[in-house]
Amino acid sequence: MASAAISATVRGGRRPRSSLRAWHLWFGLVIGPWLALLALTGSVIAFYDDLDRQLNADLRTVAAAHGAGPVAVDRAVANAVASLPGFLPRMIDLPNRPGDTIRMVGSARSESVGAEPISVYVFAHPGTGALLGWREPGRVAFDRRHILDLIYGLHVELLAGHIGAWLIGLAALFWLVDHIPATILAVPRLKGIAAAMRVSGSAGSLRRLYDLHRAPGLWLLPFTLMLALTGWCLAWPEESRAIFGHLSRVSGRLHYAMPDRETSAPGISAEQALAVFATRHGARIDSIQPLPRKGLYAVRSFHPRDPDDMGRLWTYISMEDGRTIAERHDMGTSASDAFFGWQYPLHSGRAFGLSGRIFIAALGLATFMLWLSGLMLWRRRQRRR
Repeated sequence: MASAAISATVRGGRRPRSSLRAWHLWFGLVIGPWLALLALTGSVIAFYDDLDRQLNADLRTVAAAHGAGPVAVDRAVANAVASLPGFLPRMIDLPNRPGDTIRMVGSARSESVGAEPISVYVFAHPGTGALLGWREPGRVAFDRRHILDLIYGLHVELLAGHIGAWLIGLAALFWLVDHIPATILAVPRLKGIAAAMRVSGSAGSLRRLYDLHRAPGLWLLPFTLMLALTGWCLAWPEESRAIFGHLSRVSGRLHYAMPDRETSAPGISAEQALAVFATRHGARIDSIQPLPRKGLYAVRSFHPRDPDDMGRLWTYISMEDGRTIAERHDMGTSASDAFFGWQYPLHSGRAFGLSGRIFIAALGLATFMLWLSGLMLWRRRQRRR
């Protein structure tokens, strides 16, 4: 009787571990390939701007470094409208360092009759507003103009729009959950954690392969957990905000909640709005977004609260008379606001400058290697069976 009871207890203790192993295996075989793709593309786009400046120097840089004078935003927009039928700028990114060009993100009419407008990136000289060129970020092409945008699109939406972004959020959620069974399987007893974080076994042995999968996973656990969480929040912004909104209030960018207004010709131009902002606030400007449906220009400027190297303070200026309507920083006023304000800076590594981006690129490669070692481990075990 006693031996039977002991056997039943052992079998009962094994069942949860078998279930965890089955989950971890399922995750690695089904979700793992997509995670590997996201890891590799993330390693590349950690240096998106640096690589784009090298591949497309004729669009991203000017030979004569533009000084501290006014940026020719209005002429740049006018030249883009003249060259691209139906061009509407959604964001105008101003030069952040000498030699950078103006980058406009917007839409234009497609060449196909009846087709939806296409997204375009337009580049212009900061001093003269002369058009330097444009490209279509949604195009599947492998030339130097589009390869980085193709990689970026794979990373954020699998080149499948909202459906792709939703699937990436689902993969990130599964990855987030998988950290629990992976940790329990790696460290079944807390006193064995030191041994679990070491690599042992002879070269080429199954033990060595297992340790090469387990030990790096434990060392990198806090960072892969961060990538999974931030990736899920960025891919599913509405769902994640709804959940964290139960802990503290979550506020969005102010123009999201502003009512639409009747569109009319702006009383002041984008350049005038920038001049008004510079006179009143004096902060260095990152970009400006025309919001004609709201009757506003949204000027993004740098601020001491910024968690990264992107301007996070939004100042809304009336298109009619240049009045400052409102201000909001991306870090908001609540704990949840600050939490979401940190998501992109942490996920991209930009919160820690160049060293942060290097670390994120290395972490992406390490994540790919974790998946690859797990796949090799599974295949070796399959052969032995």
